[in-house]
Amino acid sequence: MHCMSRAHCRSHRCGWALLPVVMMTAIHPLIGQGTPASTPLQQTDAYGALPAPTGDFQVGRVTVHWIDTSRIEPLSPDHEYRELMADVWYPADRSSGAVAPYLDATAFEKALGTNGFRGQFRGASDAILRGVKTHATIGAPFAGSAGGKATRRPVLIFSPGGGMIREVYAGQMEDLASHGYIIAAISHPYDAILTVLPGGKSIEYDSKRWPTIPSLEGVVNLNQLEWHAEDIRFVLDQLIAAHDSAPPELPFAPYIDPQRIGAFGHSFGGMAAARACQLDPRLKACLDEDGVAAKQPYYPGPRGWGMDQAFMLIERAPSATSLSDQELAQLRLTRQKADDLLRRLNEKHDAALRNTGRGTYDVVLTNKNTSHADFSDLSILSAQNAAEGQARKEFLDVVEEFTRAFFSEYLSGRAEPLLDGSGGSGLVLRVEHFQPATPASRK
Repeated sequence: MHCMSRAHCRSHRCGWALLPVVMMTAIHPLIGQGTPASTPLQQTDAYGALPAPTGDFQVGRVTVHWIDTSRIEPLSPDHEYRELMADVWYPADRSSGAVAPYLDATAFEKALGTNGFRGQFRGASDAILRGVKTHATIGAPFAGSAGGKATRRPVLIFSPGGGMIREVYAGQMEDLASHGYIIAAISHPYDAILTVLPGGKSIEYDSKRWPTIPSLEGVVNLNQLEWHAEDIRFVLDQLIAAHDSAPPELPFAPYIDPQRIGAFGHSFGGMAAARACQLDPRLKACLDEDGVAAKQPYYPGPRGWGMDQAFMLIERAPSATSLSDQELAQLRLTRQKADDLLRRLNEKHDAALRNTGRGTYDVVLTNKNTSHADFSDLSILSAQNAAEGQARKEFLDVVEEFTRAFFSEYLSGRAEPLLDGSGGSGLVLRVEHFQPATPASRK
């Protein structure tokens, strides 16, 4: 895929493997032509709608507004504190409460304008404006709490891709909650397209926050990475504080297991989750969905160490297409130099995955008829027919299956055959397991 404009480049995995492959700073889904999967959609599903969760639990959701008084917001005209919005999804008992909205389309359209709204959400715009139905109930009682049999549950903190918003990952969040997880999905102010705050206030994306110099080595703005990682750690603080509060103010709070907390994210959010794990041992496992810079899913420490925790990278296979002579000339590279650079990047990729304290899984999915946006809801909501919707659903199913298997093994101690290469889907090209690094190899 060639990037035709600067704005287009910001939103996609532009160019060949040598170019920075990091983040989506605008929502422009890439909708591929898919083929129907062997397992049909559930009867409650339709193209242009969220798939039904696959777990045994009903799903509850609350939206929280947290203010980090330890950080001044650099772009705030009044030097206000950093404010975060998060949707917390959790396993719930059946409830007659209101269905949780997908996103506040009115607020987005008011802030962005009709053309801006459609420019951002593109193929998914019609479905969103019609009103996407979630499978969650606002403030539903926690699963089992009515009978006094609720148990503590593992917790996950999710960071969206660069420029993306938490709302467009509802499919993943609902599915995880239906399998017993508590998930806090964050929007990062000034990086998200729009962060809607209580009282009608909103914060739009601001490119001044994250100046980035393009580089063949995939350099990104590390200040942005640190801010997003600190957002994750702040949400972790708030979740633990909510758990410790008495009486509990949130329906899920008493059932948080502080010893079983992980972080994950998509694209740049996956790298931010990895960075948070490097900084915070309270996070026990980390997963990155298709977020790499210079083929690295995170930045190793000065001596090459990655992180102490278990790590998983779910990535789409890089394009096998070589650069043309014209593209090489534009990059001022000879073919030999390009091949040498690609070899070094591949070595860095594997070195990062080798140097973790509890081991790493690299799950490589096909890039045929798939896109970077398929990790979100946008491709499913953009589907034009049932066959395309089924193909998009199949891809997301695979991502969800590996996500659940990884966190089940490393947060709950259950051996998962899927991680040993048993089962899987034709979308999975390979699953590679890097054994935990020995203490002697930690430099």
